[in-house]
Amino acid sequence: MRHMPPAQQRFLTDIQRLLSTLLLRDVADPRLFNISITRVESPGRQMVDVWVFRGQEEDHKSVIKALERITPHFEHELRRALPKRRMPKLRFKWDSAFEKSGDVLMMLKKLEASD
Repeated sequence: MRHMPPAQQRFLTDIQRLLSTLLLRDVADPRLFNISITRVESPGRQMVDVWVFRGQEEDHKSVIKALERITPHFEHELRRALPKRRMPKLRFKWDSAFEKSGDVLMMLKKLEASD
């Protein structure tokens, strides 16, 4: 991860915190229950990537579509809560790092069992 100014890091942390609260408070879609926001990154000033994960096995494309459908509400609430001249657009992405780490652990257990 590249170095970013402290103000930018605080801004991204605030976005993550507020989105987590909104997911708990404002969302009724069962596909979005127990969603974790694993990280928030800003590749530029106009876009924020929000990486999400949910522990259960499921079709992550339907989760991303549900998040995209409620994105205008999230962006509206973020504009109200965060004093920023221009609020970047939110782009939700599935974080497969946890799935990959589970695969690695499974391989290690198989290796350990074969010894």
